[in-house]
Amino acid sequence: MSTKKQHRSVCTHHPEKRAQGRCAACGAWLCRECALVVRGVYYCFSPGCRPGELKPPVKEPAAPAAAEQSPPDPLLRTLIFGSSITIALCAAVFAAWALREVWKLHTENAILRTSRLALIEQLKNSNREIGALTPTEGSEPTGGEQPAPAPVLPPQRVRRGSAAPQSAGWLPARATGKNTRHHFANGPADRPTVSLTFDGGSLANIADAVLDTLASRSVTATMFLTGEFIRKYPDLIRRIVAEGHECGNHTFKHPHLTRYAVDRTATTLPSVSEPVLCDQLFRTERIFLTITGTRLAPLWRAPYGEFNREICRWAYEAGYLHIGWRQGRTWREGLDSNDWVPDPETPGYHTPEELIDKVATLARQQPCGINGGILLFHLGTERKKTEDRVHTVLGTLIDTLREKGYRIVPVSRMVASAGIDLASLRERIHIQ
Repeated sequence: MSTKKQHRSVCTHHPEKRAQGRCAACGAWLCRECALVVRGVYYCFSPGCRPGELKPPVKEPAAPAAAEQSPPDPLLRTLIFGSSITIALCAAVFAAWALREVWKLHTENAILRTSRLALIEQLKNSNREIGALTPTEGSEPTGGEQPAPAPVLPPQRVRRGSAAPQSAGWLPARATGKNTRHHFANGPADRPTVSLTFDGGSLANIADAVLDTLASRSVTATMFLTGEFIRKYPDLIRRIVAEGHECGNHTFKHPHLTRYAVDRTATTLPSVSEPVLCDQLFRTERIFLTITGTRLAPLWRAPYGEFNREICRWAYEAGYLHIGWRQGRTWREGLDSNDWVPDPETPGYHTPEELIDKVATLARQQPCGINGGILLFHLGTERKKTEDRVHTVLGTLIDTLREKGYRIVPVSRMVASAGIDLASLRERIHIQ
């Protein structure tokens, strides 16, 4: 055997052993112990000579740990924190404001309800006294008679709105907010007209001053009069008619018509029926005709504001349309003067200046201001101090409304502008 042949048959790594083959990568002679056979091909165990499928996988460099990442920009963190605090503070302020408004409204409602019920009870007692002081229906007064001195009575009207429901009985909010077939509370909203209405039920201690103010401004108002008020003050009634004011029906004795004073519902009292209501209306119509020689307008207003759909329908079928006034969730949103509240200690009291401010504010509101608004006043007051009496600012109120472009009209004209035919109602009233 030649030397070259012998060299090739010896393992490069183990010379004492016979070579079995050569490495396909580096060409070294390999024996059985140092040869790696893959699919019949010899390779060294060296990592560099191994075939690709046997080489260890290359590891991707590990992503840096979260702790090793760079922290966010301090300015960004400050902005995020500041925004969160601002949003939380705004939400807290809004929630506090909303809770305060709800609590104020709840408190005012509760206080005025209590005050109103006390005034109703006082009026009931006073009405018992007035029966003994006035003549019977059969003896009509003449111009020369002097009416008996009237006892001091509380105001005749308590409204629904800011605090108390519309006196003792009232239509649901969905009905009082708009006119119905039998109930009229607001004229056309597209016309700058308003109506001044005055209720006469007991006292007439400011009636002449009211009439003087209306005459000085050439204003025609609408008066809602009870039969007993007409009987007590015949000369005053004649003056009202002579000066061209419109007179509506306020029933004869100013009775309760619903159960509001009992359980604060608008349920019709069991003692009140269609004949009873018609008798109240027709007796007032008769005594007014006897004293003045003229008829009442086919308009009426329920005592204490106690009415419901049934009562309004009875009166409508007898020939009278019920007249309310603009309501509101609070006193400042409605058109009741609250002149029936006797003194600052009584809940619901508002000064004459507050009334002027309220009306001026409502008149500026968009889009319709107080277009078609019906304002509520009385011909008597229990307020002792002259400066507290609402009628003292009546002239200022009229001037303010006119300066803002409003025309003051009687209710019948406002009703007619709404397309309601009062002549057809007038024909239904049959006085015997």
